[in-house]
Amino acid sequence: MREFLLDIGKIFKVENLDKLSDEELKQIILEHIKKHSFIEKSLLELTEDFACSAELSIRVISSINKILDRIYAEKDIYKFISYCFDEFIKLLPVENISFMEKHPELNWLVLKVATGKIKFKDFKKKIFNIDSSLADAAFKKGNFIYVPDVTKDERFDKKLSSLPIGSVLSVAVKVENKIVGVINFSHPEVNAFDEDYIFFFVSMVKLFSAVLTLFKLYHENLKFNEQLQKEVDRKTSELQKINKKLYKASITDSLTGIYNRRFFFQRLEEEYSRSLRYGNSFCLILFDLDSLKKVNDMFGHPEGDRLIKLFAKVLKNFKRKEDVVARIGGDEFGCILIGSSQEGAIKFAERVKEEFKARYKKTSVSASGAIGCIGKCESFKFYKDYKKFFKEVDKVLFKAKKIKDKMEVIERN
Repeated sequence: MREFLLDIGKIFKVENLDKLSDEELKQIILEHIKKHSFIEKSLLELTEDFACSAELSIRVISSINKILDRIYAEKDIYKFISYCFDEFIKLLPVENISFMEKHPELNWLVLKVATGKIKFKDFKKKIFNIDSSLADAAFKKGNFIYVPDVTKDERFDKKLSSLPIGSVLSVAVKVENKIVGVINFSHPEVNAFDEDYIFFFVSMVKLFSAVLTLFKLYHENLKFNEQLQKEVDRKTSELQKINKKLYKASITDSLTGIYNRRFFFQRLEEEYSRSLRYGNSFCLILFDLDSLKKVNDMFGHPEGDRLIKLFAKVLKNFKRKEDVVARIGGDEFGCILIGSSQEGAIKFAERVKEEFKARYKKTSVSASGAIGCIGKCESFKFYKDYKKFFKEVDKVLFKAKKIKDKMEVIERN
């Protein structure tokens, strides 16, 4: 989780990340998100002020509203910038707009977007040295530079001379108070822009910088939320798996792998209640291993454990999907046969007994059992509750254990 918080902290440019605790990181990240929620409101206020001063209220606000909507629909930042420039060209007395971005490592400005009559593909050169390019002054000073006649300025790259550019205005672009690149406004005519136009363009770049800041912050927050959701989903999945394992462990007998006493009585209560309400029939069978003490004395307790596990395996092999089998004591087992008749329960019990005897080879073994059934459609005995029902079947099991290798049945009235 800390690595995840550190990644988000880097996005928001939090200083001294390693020195912060997890809780401090969380608080700082939440504060950043809170700040960003005010940016869109501030941007709209800036738009209204600018539109009013430029006497283009309706067109400017309409374009900015379109751009704001685009923020939430567009994921690619350069496609978004291109869309903004297309909107700006509708408002500005300019024919071409391009955007150069500072290379993250090298001292270069890289052409990323060009729109208007001169398209991106028209530029034969797309990388410009900051120290010798026309955009140098604008980028380094964080201001703007206007060249009324590019043929008279040595900084204008000769490789661009084939393009219809007579005059150009370069304006630095800031995002979160950091200069990230330059926007160039150009026109095929010389001296195309007067002082009012230049003020207008510079104001639009300030507005664009605010829009670009909003775009980046929105998508950083979106990425944060997506990462946070993935982390939450991952942790939730892990917890669900752990809970599933814990629940399985809580209802499973550790030695045999079948259900334990607690779960068995929970299911017995449920089936008893269902039988009273809907008239469903079920049978309860209790088994006791007659030969466990003999095996322990002859071969030791590990062999006795193996005998218990063998009987549990036989039960699992013979039960149906809906039936419940469990170890409810040291060598005592319980079975709930859902929807079974008394005849079906007797057949099941006898098959289990015979299979158990046949599968253990070291010495002769046997099991005793008792069967009790409940069902509305047959003349089974009525019991006060499931505990009373179990107690009556357990009494019959005690009787069978005295005889050994015997199945006793609670007969119908």
